[in-house]
Amino acid sequence: MKEDVLDIVINGVKTKAMLLFIDETDRPILRKMYDNWKVLNVGMKSLSSRGVNIPEGISESAFCLEFNKNCARAIKVFNGSGSFDALDTKTGVRIQVKACSVKNELTSFGPKSVWDELYFLDFYREGNYDGTFDVYKIPNELIYNHKVNANQTLKEQQAQNRRPRFSIKKEIIAKNNLKPIKTCKI
Repeated sequence: MKEDVLDIVINGVKTKAMLLFIDETDRPILRKMYDNWKVLNVGMKSLSSRGVNIPEGISESAFCLEFNKNCARAIKVFNGSGSFDALDTKTGVRIQVKACSVKNELTSFGPKSVWDELYFLDFYREGNYDGTFDVYKIPNELIYNHKVNANQTLKEQQAQNRRPRFSIKKEIIAKNNLKPIKTCKI
């Protein structure tokens, strides 16, 4: 893993971004972190406790490693919106990565979350924790226009500085019969 600060154009604005680049040589450490998470997750369940959701460091890094060679984790964006998870360094496309490691997840969106593309990573895959995950590309209109309660969409709640929560798997992927665009393995 290599951190670097790049000059880049994001959403038409020239800015600097501190990025974490992940490449194939990082796969063993990523797999080790995944295996450590799995031990903790199973251990918590054996104590009759909730499992531990997969950390963003694992899911976002796995996405960058597996999905797009131009993709880097966004650590900090200077003089611009930094509320996204990854960045395509060639195109400046802001990427939001959401992930789950349970059957029925509850995903939340910060009021300042922004993205050009949103991806959902399903590490649960029927409870087979083998490092494999399905990647879904979620159309923006399905997220922004999603009713998070009887009266408001995600976009409306964000405008009120609220943090909307709902199940992407149940309310977006299942209801719209979305299929994974790729299956990957750490």
